[in-house]
Amino acid sequence: DCTEHALRIQDGKVQERSDAWLPVEEIMDDMRQAAAKGPDQTFAEFLRTTPYPADAKRLATSFVEGFNAAHADVIGIASLAKDSRAAESIDGDRSFRILNGYDSIANRLLLQMPSRRGGKVRLNSIVETVEWRPGSVTLQVRSALTGTTQTFESRAAIVTVPLGVLQARSIRFAPAPEEIFAAADQLQSGQVVRVVLRFDNRVWEQRPELADAGFLLSQEPVFPTWWTPLPMRAPIITGWSAGPKADPSAGVLKALEQLARITSLDSQMLRDSLEAAYFHNWRDDPFARGAYSYVPAGAMAARERLALPVADTLYFAGEAAEINGHSATVHGAIASGIRAAGQALKALG
Repeated sequence: DCTEHALRIQDGKVQERSDAWLPVEEIMDDMRQAAAKGPDQTFAEFLRTTPYPADAKRLATSFVEGFNAAHADVIGIASLAKDSRAAESIDGDRSFRILNGYDSIANRLLLQMPSRRGGKVRLNSIVETVEWRPGSVTLQVRSALTGTTQTFESRAAIVTVPLGVLQARSIRFAPAPEEIFAAADQLQSGQVVRVVLRFDNRVWEQRPELADAGFLLSQEPVFPTWWTPLPMRAPIITGWSAGPKADPSAGVLKALEQLARITSLDSQMLRDSLEAAYFHNWRDDPFARGAYSYVPAGAMAARERLALPVADTLYFAGEAAEINGHSATVHGAIASGIRAAGQALKALG
């Protein structure tokens, strides 16, 4: 369980688990009740109506913004409540690790593809243009390796790209599916930067109370959240900076500085023990243009509209188009693909 191995750290001191989670759990329970009664409002607006102390509100805000890569004054409580119910149905608070990396999921799906029907996967291929009319699609695809362009034709197309790519109009559609773009523009693409630090030893375990920590939660200004590979024991720790705190200019030195404060370890010792660092900013990635999606207050219908077929020819998938509360997850992305494939197969007979 994520919360079972999460430690809240304040001024370098580990707080009791009850201190860390009880106020947040109570606030989130109240939020779900408020969402059920309506109307939809932002999480920040909801908090202002509650009697909780300022520290509890700050912790709840950090939780919502960090977990959802969102701004508390934008994200709606209706979507938070729906996502929470969906997560409970699949043990969404349970931590797990894929030892061989997330590409093993894609490889598994590839192995299930029926090659007898001529299915092919083309890598390093960039779709630049989608020209379509009802019952006909023509794709212009450029090779990322050679720069050459190929044309592909089909009766329908399933479009699975991150929300940020849709919002940036990185793929030219002719004609533009205006209803899809309008729905995409009502949603928000989250902001995240992440740093992964590899040391020559598990440096945080020099403090015995951190030896079994899965998550370290703090109020640091840029990297407040860290997690270890627990239950694996490896000298790797990941820093997470999301929502308003996401700062692409922060860099590895800032991450080390804040990790030193959180763990009360010597910053020079951390630098000397560091073997490698990996910094990720998805906003600058042209094939992502942000993190996962979230729903602003009052925009609950946008996901459903994004999932509607366009003239039984274009079908949109991806976590932003997941309509059952599993958006912003790999689970939801896969579910949306199954939904879109089912829609296409039904239309094509």
